[in-house]
Amino acid sequence: MSASGKEDTRPRTLVVHHRSGIGDLVWHIPYLRAIAAGSAGGRIGVMARPSSRAAEVLAAETCVAEVIEYDHRPRASEKRKGRHDGLLAQFGFIRDLRAHHYEQVYIFSGRARYAALALLAGIPRRAGFGFTLAERLLLTQPPFIRPYEGPGNWVFPEATAFSVAQGLVDGPVVPRMAVLPEALSRAEADLAGFPQPRLAFSIGTSEPRKHWGGANFAALATRLLEQGAGVILLGGPAEAGVAAEIASAVPAALRSGLLVSAQPSVQRSAALLRQCQFCLGNDTGVLNMAVANGVPSLGLFGATPPLAHDPLLHALVGEGMAAIAVDQVLRRLVELHAPGVAAP
Repeated sequence: MSASGKEDTRPRTLVVHHRSGIGDLVWHIPYLRAIAAGSAGGRIGVMARPSSRAAEVLAAETCVAEVIEYDHRPRASEKRKGRHDGLLAQFGFIRDLRAHHYEQVYIFSGRARYAALALLAGIPRRAGFGFTLAERLLLTQPPFIRPYEGPGNWVFPEATAFSVAQGLVDGPVVPRMAVLPEALSRAEADLAGFPQPRLAFSIGTSEPRKHWGGANFAALATRLLEQGAGVILLGGPAEAGVAAEIASAVPAALRSGLLVSAQPSVQRSAALLRQCQFCLGNDTGVLNMAVANGVPSLGLFGATPPLAHDPLLHALVGEGMAAIAVDQVLRRLVELHAPGVAAP
């Protein structure tokens, strides 16, 4: 039943998110909300890879009823076998998915595999990108889209094109992320008295080639701390080592203005970002979460094309990450009027 007491005839909906990264999932949030608006109870299920940290990224999204992990072929960097690798595991996953009794699925992917899983799980209405004939034969809800061939990253443009084609939105929607109230309250309390303005450093990366380097981050942090700013190093447990390297390279007299947060909670990181006035760093999840939480940011793009999905996200491009100098970053921060940053 709906809130009005009338029977809710909207379909039970599953959304399949194929991409591996946290930032990729953040880009899809507005389209998840749009799908949920036309689904039973105004809520959806989301099927996603473990590396996207969907349960945490979407923890404050009231439109998400459940997250189903699909652990198939993890990234090579994870050096492990997925729980759903192998034929028997695939059939087990299909059996479990069938028990949810979904009536329609939106597949944010051009892979025929997901359409096949949905068909075998008994989901009658199936929409996907339709990049291949094999996928189109398994889908029931055209229109289909074509692969993105423009400049920059393709993930957000393809998600947008699919959502527009399916009548969910009229055009691109800038991603914004919800954060749990308790996480926000804790971050505010923990940073009471911490120096302002505060700049967050996105120090994590899924690939070494995208990393600016601990020595560069330490040099920049030192310059900003000398100017009186507070600096927060943000990453996951995998960044604990580089965070310690950065902190140890900062002069001891300045370390009271430096906070290290290399921990597993996505909501904690998002809440800390809400307490910052600017973010900068590697092309990774924290950078994308920053702008999705309304924090102006500067991404360092020496190994990947610059992102252009959000007007709050600015780019500094180099021929390789090593080509981006600390003074270049400082000058760009001044150009962007980053609070508390003086010219080198």
